[in-house]
Amino acid sequence: MIRVQITEMLISDAELLIDDHQSFGQRADHYSDEQLMMGALGEAALIDYCWNNDLLAFKNEGRSSDVRLYSGQTIEVKTQKVSTAPEMHYRVSVASRTENTERSDFYFFTHLQYVAGRPEAVYLLGGCSWDKFWRLSERHLQGSPMMRHYPDGNEVANGRYFPIDVNLLPISQLAPPSATLKHFKSLQQREEAQ
Repeated sequence: MIRVQITEMLISDAELLIDDHQSFGQRADHYSDEQLMMGALGEAALIDYCWNNDLLAFKNEGRSSDVRLYSGQTIEVKTQKVSTAPEMHYRVSVASRTENTERSDFYFFTHLQYVAGRPEAVYLLGGCSWDKFWRLSERHLQGSPMMRHYPDGNEVANGRYFPIDVNLLPISQLAPPSATLKHFKSLQQREEAQ
């Protein structure tokens, strides 16, 4: 995973994503300003990472998918708010109800770490194809207990319950950012060769 420090430039990029794109405007009724900023920071961090590594990635125009690669492939970026740096045994999540409504070619997961109530860093965790996530993730129904996961594989109920149906996948099962980037670059090279 890669840690990206929150800077004024990243915040500015995220604000532009919120202001300039119709897809955020359509979702604004359903999300708080903080939730919109969280999602936009994850997207901006991924787009910057791609551009800094010679991969063309853009905010996707329209309702589905957050990011579009030059090759035409789409990426749904999922950002979770956390208070500590992520570890490989932690889980990423996607609301189960979105399985057929947020269809993209890939998912890319980020954690947004807050320190003293302010966003401190975005962690680029990694990615996987849409179908791989739904094939490998574990579904948890609304009302079932949330678990605290430990590096040795043990799990203990943490006293909270899932408010909606969600699918979880350990971070360790994602392709790391460098491998995901390499795959995205191979798609771009194929497109350029045609």
